[in-house]
Amino acid sequence: DTLKSSEYIKQQAVEIIKINKQREELLVNLEKQNQALNEYAHMVSHDLKAPSRSIDTLINWFMEDNAQVMTEANKQSMQTILSNVEKMDLLIKGILVYSSVEKQEVEDRTIDLNILIDEVVRTIHVPNHITLTVNNTLPKVFGNQYRFKQLFQNLIQNAIKYNDKEAGTIEIGSTETQTELQFYIKDNGIGIAEKYQSKIFDVFSKLHNNDPSSGIGLSIVKKIIDIYNGKIWLESLENSGTTFYFTLPKN
Repeated sequence: DTLKSSEYIKQQAVEIIKINKQREELLVNLEKQNQALNEYAHMVSHDLKAPSRSIDTLINWFMEDNAQVMTEANKQSMQTILSNVEKMDLLIKGILVYSSVEKQEVEDRTIDLNILIDEVVRTIHVPNHITLTVNNTLPKVFGNQYRFKQLFQNLIQNAIKYNDKEAGTIEIGSTETQTELQFYIKDNGIGIAEKYQSKIFDVFSKLHNNDPSSGIGLSIVKKIIDIYNGKIWLESLENSGTTFYFTLPKN
């Protein structure tokens, strides 16, 4: 019986080693496929930039050269084309950012998030009717400056874009435990219906069909937080606002 038990244990050990090896090989293959897919998306998106800009330029030239003979219906049709070209350009830019998030070559360093958010706010357009408040001194984090700028820029722009109030508010703050940092970006905008909340971080996900955005912003945010082994979730009530929460483990 002892001999049989010993043989059984050896067999189980061999099986476990075999399963672990298969799992490691699968993870390596998945990582290679993911990298290849990102590189392909980056290449295709980059190649689409030039023709997209050419279409935009040619249509504008055509409208200028034929301004005297074009009817209002003609002009409206051309503006519709330009609007769709702009949407395509946003989509291309979004794919380029999404596919390049993982391969930033800038060295990681300590980042003061208070300074970073000041830079983000100066870079983007915050309308006069929206007040942005940082509720506490934010902590410093260690990582890639480009990624953290993308993270906060996309969340702040999202809060601006989906705010329908005459006096819009955006609040940013943080708390911490012994093991992690937790952040929130809270707005008083249109909110997100419960049926969309589970899909909001999917690539190309949009709140509305007529939304002019690329639908990639929140998927970029999710990808960055995944890189740093954090978590992201939201609480939202339609017509009242949304709060995005995310955590980062302490280094």
